[in-house]
Amino acid sequence: MTRVYTYTTTADPSIIDSVEDSKGDLRAIPQSTNTTIASSDKGKHLNISSTVTLNSSTGFSTGDAVSIYNNSASPINITASSVTLRQAGSSNTGNRTLAEYGLATILCVGTNTYVIAGTGVS
Repeated sequence: MTRVYTYTTTADPSIIDSVEDSKGDLRAIPQSTNTTIASSDKGKHLNISSTVTLNSSTGFSTGDAVSIYNNSASPINITASSVTLRQAGSSNTGNRTLAEYGLATILCVGTNTYVIAGTGVS
């Protein structure tokens, strides 16, 4: 992580530039348009208007996450293929639906095991 500081007094540090890590600016979430989640989507958001597939080839490790924005006026499906996809706060597993203009985050919690949470997930 890169931090740039300026000091007006020893008791008053302030950041005058950006905060970044190896993936870039920590305040911006890069976009992808993939419809099958891939390892290159870690830490990004998918701006999608059709079915999204999550499978065992994503290359995600525990703690990796991706957000999905349904940029359409119709619900979309999130298909879990050869992985366990749990809906947060419930015992529901399997394919999920993301409502129109809904936003969800998928978090890898173990080998081929994911949790999905967000607004419009059913």
